[in-house]
Amino acid sequence: MVNVTWNDANAFCRWLARRTKKAVRLPSEAQWEYACRAGSATRFYSGDDPETLVRVGNVADGTAKKKFPDWDSTIAAEDGYVFTAPVGQFRANRFGLYDMHGNVWEWCQDWLGPYGDLSAKDPVRVKGKGVRVMRGGSWGKRTPKICSSALRFSGVPQSRDLDVGFRVSFRLE
Repeated sequence: MVNVTWNDANAFCRWLARRTKKAVRLPSEAQWEYACRAGSATRFYSGDDPETLVRVGNVADGTAKKKFPDWDSTIAAEDGYVFTAPVGQFRANRFGLYDMHGNVWEWCQDWLGPYGDLSAKDPVRVKGKGVRVMRGGSWGKRTPKICSSALRFSGVPQSRDLDVGFRVSFRLE
């Protein structure tokens, strides 16, 4: 799903929690990054070279460059998609998760702000100044280098865009 606000994504999580009788929410930033990295210590779970992203995610690449010749920050490799790709078209990470890099920015539970106590396990920033965190990057014009496991992006909870979506986090019991 794309073009969804944080408010919409959060409402969906509440609906799904009622329907499944399970704890469902947007992932925290820490959960999202842990899931994306899948045990890797590199910039992307595919390695440090942005060209490796063509195997694992839909980013601004040679395919998009053909459609938008003025984009100057694309990778040379081509994945065959200019805009959002169907889910699961690229190689999953070691945890079996697809599309963690690129395709669409993904809303997280957290408000944007500096991390506090870094010793905390799965810290969630519960207070903020009006903007929520997004992770993962997208197929859009910005350089694929920002699709790294660690990069943080943000938006106001009521904003939506054609390269913004979400995934859900279930509490396993």
